[in-house]
Amino acid sequence: MNWKICTTAFISLLSIAMPQNIIGCGPDADPYDYYTSFFYQNLPDAKAYRPFYYTGYNFLYDEAEPVETSDVLANEWAVYCGAQVTDGDAKDFVNSFDLKDVNSLYYNIEKSQPLNIADSVKRNSMTNYFLQQKDLEALGYIIYAKKVQPYVTGESTDWKPVSRDNTAMDKLIKNGQQLYAVAKKDLFKLKYGYQVLRLAHYSKRYDDVIKWYDEYIAGNKTTSVLQPLSLALKAGALYHSGRQAEAAYLFSKAFSDNDVKRVSNYISFNWSVDSREDREKYISLCKNDNEKAAMLALFALGSVGDEVQAMKEIYRLDPHNNALEVLAVREINKLEETYFTPELNKQNGGKRFYYTWNDGNNDSLALAGSRHVKALAGFLHAAAKKNNTANPGLFETGAAYASLMIRDYNTTKKYLADAKKMKLTAKVKDQWALTNLLLTINAKDKIDAAFEAQILPSIKWLQHKAQTKKAVKSGYADAEQWKIFYRNLMSEILAKRYHQQGDMYKEVLVVGAADRIFNEASNGYYSNAVDFLHTNLESKDVEKLYALMSSKIKTNYENYLVGFNSLRIDDVVDFAGTAYLRDYNYSSAIKWLKKNTAVKKYSIDTNPFIDLLYDQEEAFPDEIKRTSKIAFAVEMLRLEILTQTDKINIARNYYKIALGLYNITYYGHAWKLVEYSRGGTDGYYIPAGANAFQKEYYGCFKAHDYFKKAMSLSKDKNFKARCLFMMAKCVQKQIRQQQYNDFGNNYNKYDEAGKDYWYLFKNNKYFPQLIKEYGQTAFYKEAFSSCSYLRDFVQKK
Repeated sequence: MNWKICTTAFISLLSIAMPQNIIGCGPDADPYDYYTSFFYQNLPDAKAYRPFYYTGYNFLYDEAEPVETSDVLANEWAVYCGAQVTDGDAKDFVNSFDLKDVNSLYYNIEKSQPLNIADSVKRNSMTNYFLQQKDLEALGYIIYAKKVQPYVTGESTDWKPVSRDNTAMDKLIKNGQQLYAVAKKDLFKLKYGYQVLRLAHYSKRYDDVIKWYDEYIAGNKTTSVLQPLSLALKAGALYHSGRQAEAAYLFSKAFSDNDVKRVSNYISFNWSVDSREDREKYISLCKNDNEKAAMLALFALGSVGDEVQAMKEIYRLDPHNNALEVLAVREINKLEETYFTPELNKQNGGKRFYYTWNDGNNDSLALAGSRHVKALAGFLHAAAKKNNTANPGLFETGAAYASLMIRDYNTTKKYLADAKKMKLTAKVKDQWALTNLLLTINAKDKIDAAFEAQILPSIKWLQHKAQTKKAVKSGYADAEQWKIFYRNLMSEILAKRYHQQGDMYKEVLVVGAADRIFNEASNGYYSNAVDFLHTNLESKDVEKLYALMSSKIKTNYENYLVGFNSLRIDDVVDFAGTAYLRDYNYSSAIKWLKKNTAVKKYSIDTNPFIDLLYDQEEAFPDEIKRTSKIAFAVEMLRLEILTQTDKINIARNYYKIALGLYNITYYGHAWKLVEYSRGGTDGYYIPAGANAFQKEYYGCFKAHDYFKKAMSLSKDKNFKARCLFMMAKCVQKQIRQQQYNDFGNNYNKYDEAGKDYWYLFKNNKYFPQLIKEYGQTAFYKEAFSSCSYLRDFVQKK
């Protein structure tokens, strides 16, 4: 484990929990959903290992103890008392009832004193047990334990310092030793010994804890949760005595011996280990292969690195080790994060619904990741074939999924066939079916109607799993993995396949289905699919999308996809007119815009034909006339016609068209006519993979050409100067500004590129002509007083 915390199970130290991967500025990642995953973390039946499922963003997957110590102890008491006592009543009696009530019961049994107890105590089945059996030894121990309890609660992580009365605790220790000496049953000797150790630990009498463990506990063969609890107390005392390696060994034993205090024992083990030391130093303290395997598993459970070799060694030492299944799933999840997700992100199309810090598009890392996956798949397959693990089907299915990650589809198919012959748990059967669905989709060359019909039952099955599977509680969070699996399948597997085929209209629909799974009632919910539609589709795609959604004749697959979706046909109609505005196809834009009656949705507060020397997004105070998308389209269409019919005003008409084109760019006064949102840090570069609209939106190429055309058709020098200045504004936007991800972490290169950018930005290629040919015009003087870039150029700053 790279970072350590101590919540002081038994080590009274305070530290700070840190994530495995330090995340920089930006939105917080969901620690249960920040990479593309299709492998179910709850496959193992070892529920007590849930805190150690994989997440690279939290110290532990779940910081809560998987098993409540009080519940286990209550069950032990219920078993001791017999069938008439329930676990719940035992827990209430031992943990909740007041000492005075238990004392009253004791003296009633011993001396026939009046029984003055609360009604809840009278109705308790454990009270009835004591009244019937007269078991004063057990009742006397409970009284003693209740006296001890106030002195052994509270940790150093509490807000207020813990204050303990050492004099009172010393008296209780002596009393406990006396009671230990006269106890008749080994069970109660164990219980008194445990309480004495607790008191000594919280009194910081660590040498006594070590000595008394060996004297009171070590030779007691009673089976009880108090055995590992007492062992952990000795381990804590060893730690505080400077014997950290021995402490780590005992914490490892306490961890593997019982499910209780798993998190506490893990943290204490982790704190006892010096990460600079070789693991072998600690493993050498183990007495047998099972202990070695258990300790090595404990090391691996906290690691974010490659642990395939550790898993092989654990398997060699103890193939039945119950941490192996958890480690197998952890290793797969790690590779999903570090290898599979970056490889998927290299493919075009689809949409990620989670935030991730690093795309990891590093070829050397990808190669190392591929080798890691192959090694893991080989080990899991070999272990499954030997059939000497508790759940070989999990290992074989894991091997199949690992092979799928590296696109070895033939091996995936073979391993899935082998797994199908094994006895699979219900959870592994589901994982097998999901892996098989992924194989089916990825191995197909082309997705056509016949293939869609083939996979529809599996997609519906996955939807049903997603909607009916209960979320796994992790602290205050809900981990809904099957919903994530459905979402990821649609948005990152099917969507990318449709993108590769050029079927953008189906791509947006599967993104809409992914959107819907987390939002069954999508009314009023911000739709990722609508955002995807606005960002990625063009008019030709929108036409196909509308045709499919409005068609009365659909395949079963198409009916499913359109029906289970966050995207609605009104969203498509709403966007279609805008898509044609982006294409400068004003007649088609008008046709589509007329189909939608939501006029306010199309209205803006700014003038798309305003003539500004400097860019301003906000409306001016006197700019009160509202306009709309359809009005803009009508005017642009009118101006286009005038350029053919009105030769007298042709230059002015071209100039007005150019203003309209410029003002609907990222930098313009009316960008809302063609876009739905605008990032404050975008612009001055064209994104990789930009479509035709995005190139114009960020590059102003068409506006530049129309300003140039207007300039060439005019003889008015002042007007020509204005056109040339606007051309200069356009080409300024075409100089690509350096981006952080251009240079990785090399900030020196980034800074150098910034200097080159600013030199080109300020030395506009049109400024020399503007100065030379139009320096005496009124417009030039106006521009010189308004534009700092022009002044800097002239003054050679």
